[in-house]
Amino acid sequence: MRKIFTSFPLTSTFELSSDDAHHVMVVLRHKVGDSIAVTDSTGTTYDCIITQIENHAVFLTPAHKISDAVISNGKIILAAGLLKNDRFEWIVQKAVELGVDRIIPVQMNHCVVKLNETRQQDKIKRWQKIALEAAKQCGRNDVPEITAVFDISKLVKEYRDVRFVVPYEQETAPFHDICQQVRTGDIVICIGPEGGFDKNEIALLREKIPWCRTVSLGTRILRAETAAIAAISIIMYERGFN
Repeated sequence: MRKIFTSFPLTSTFELSSDDAHHVMVVLRHKVGDSIAVTDSTGTTYDCIITQIENHAVFLTPAHKISDAVISNGKIILAAGLLKNDRFEWIVQKAVELGVDRIIPVQMNHCVVKLNETRQQDKIKRWQKIALEAAKQCGRNDVPEITAVFDISKLVKEYRDVRFVVPYEQETAPFHDICQQVRTGDIVICIGPEGGFDKNEIALLREKIPWCRTVSLGTRILRAETAAIAAISIIMYERGFN
């Protein structure tokens, strides 16, 4: 069931955004009296009834609660190196579908893509829109945040108290050795770009993050986006996909 999200708690009749109103009227062809699932800013989902359609505006009234906000085992944060073309967009979409709570784009030394401030803002808006659409499509109760673009130093500074899992092509320790340690609590999954991690970046992570584990995803060389989805899937499996 495709959802609609609001940026505020639902307490009374409200108006849909223009994009959602267009989707409801033109794509789904809903009419007055039809019901739609809407998740509000608290993560609570309501069955809402279309009470009015006027010009291009759609108004809904909450009828009853469908579900409360989901209690998670801890946040999964994906910090991924910027990728060229649409590969980062693909990571955003699939990571949202799998259950990631936050996505941090990271400008790393070996990133082919270099974004100035204007392009960063445009990309973040684009990625956030993709995250919203993916959340609607997969029926999530929340929309993951796409943060500003970080560099490794800022990532370490902001998240040094969170546990890091770092798939690294030069590591031999298998991922499954730490699986039991990542079943609960907040986790940062840190993924390198097309050119892989710079050795200095790995050294910084190991030095500055108290709980940092570099792990191997096997003997095959994986694309960055494949490594991201593999790592997320492993941790989500350990958490029962909750």
